[in-house]
Amino acid sequence: MNNKEKYLEIVNSRFDGKVKEILTKQINLFYKNEEVDINRYLKGEKVYLEKGTFIHGIYGGLENFDFTIENGFISADFTSEKRANKICNSVGMWNIQEDIFLKDYINLYSGFTITYCIGRGPESKSKTELIPYHKFDEYTENINNNEDVWAYSGEQTKEVRFIPSLVSEKRQIAFILNMKSDYAKELAYNDIWNIKFDKETLKPFLDYRYIEQFINQDRLYKNASTTDRESAIMFGLPKTLIEGVFVGRKIENDKKAIEYIKNKLPSCYICNLDGEVIVGNKYNI
Repeated sequence: MNNKEKYLEIVNSRFDGKVKEILTKQINLFYKNEEVDINRYLKGEKVYLEKGTFIHGIYGGLENFDFTIENGFISADFTSEKRANKICNSVGMWNIQEDIFLKDYINLYSGFTITYCIGRGPESKSKTELIPYHKFDEYTENINNNEDVWAYSGEQTKEVRFIPSLVSEKRQIAFILNMKSDYAKELAYNDIWNIKFDKETLKPFLDYRYIEQFINQDRLYKNASTTDRESAIMFGLPKTLIEGVFVGRKIENDKKAIEYIKNKLPSCYICNLDGEVIVGNKYNI
């Protein structure tokens, strides 16, 4: 039994109705592995992320890298023991919300989110904002001098936990996925944040403790903390959508690791936390 057959058998045994239909179609589309056009860069060029681009970071090092490039991005609920995640049977992606240079994206999401309360009592309002890297003092000084702000709190962005950043070395590898093709968009449609899916359809994709909160928010109530920039694609996405890899400082300074990545993904570029290509793909440089 090949992997496709194995995953279709899992779907048949676990799901029914509309969910079974969606996942069956998604798996068949996944294994179509359609080739797509990707952006190409020379060494030294700055990577530019277009709106709708996906980014996915991985845990660990090259061992998890190998699994991804051999299998694609597949929900852990299909490949390993089930875990008590808030979101199930899907793969999380960072969904680029506007055209931006990778350097600026990394700088922004290496910062933190700050939530502050404007006013007091029942008429007070809460607001959440993203604070870029090294802008903490500037933002908090403005807030502290604002008489309408009563209190505030901050936390790291979720990106710091899951992709390479300027403030943490825990994550060293992330993939950049080109989502411009019709094929990619068809796969990306099956996103649990898509408001066209109703509660019954979404139940198998959410931990039971999280369903009501998620549904009541109608998937429209998202802010810089919850976040307003995530996608969760049902089942997963194929490796053919990968156009580049960006790495943390440890991997960047490990020549053997860089060579390994390049040999495994010769058609992809490799870039660093400065958003600069360190290994190009235009002429396989």
